[in-house]
Amino acid sequence: MNITRERYIVTVDDNEFELEMSLDSGNFIVEYNGDRYVVAVDRLTDKKFLFNINDSSSEVDIIRDMDLLHVFLEGKEMDVRVEPYYLAELRKRAGVTSSGPEDKTIKAPMPGLVLKAEVQPGDKVEKGTTLIIIEAMKMENMIKAPSDGTVREIFVKTGQAVDKNDKLVEME
Repeated sequence: MNITRERYIVTVDDNEFELEMSLDSGNFIVEYNGDRYVVAVDRLTDKKFLFNINDSSSEVDIIRDMDLLHVFLEGKEMDVRVEPYYLAELRKRAGVTSSGPEDKTIKAPMPGLVLKAEVQPGDKVEKGTTLIIIEAMKMENMIKAPSDGTVREIFVKTGQAVDKNDKLVEME
């Protein structure tokens, strides 16, 4: 059987990983740093998946926001981006970041309740600074600045219910 292996750049929050992936008998074979992982994925609901990695299972919630995946695993939230290696290299050579102009307006990644705005209009923030805290699925989710900048406008108030993709903050 001829198995095609593809190279990818996977970014988890701000950490980049280069890995190879192939498909064999319905399972993904992921190779990273000399280690080999057999990954089986079962879809449980629209946003909930069961990942079985080398016989260890975990339920994972995944919310897709364009080319970014908001992954919720064991009480932790991670932003994950998967790019074919050749596209990531082209983007880097061209000096283009993986985030685009849509990052000026930060939107709610899921429906929830605004617990607190951690910033005010005019605040200068660094990439990764918590802007808004939203409670969703009985968990607090920190909505963070995708890049350095200044808070231009806040669209929500404490106690306000938000839907997925509602505007939260605009940066400049």
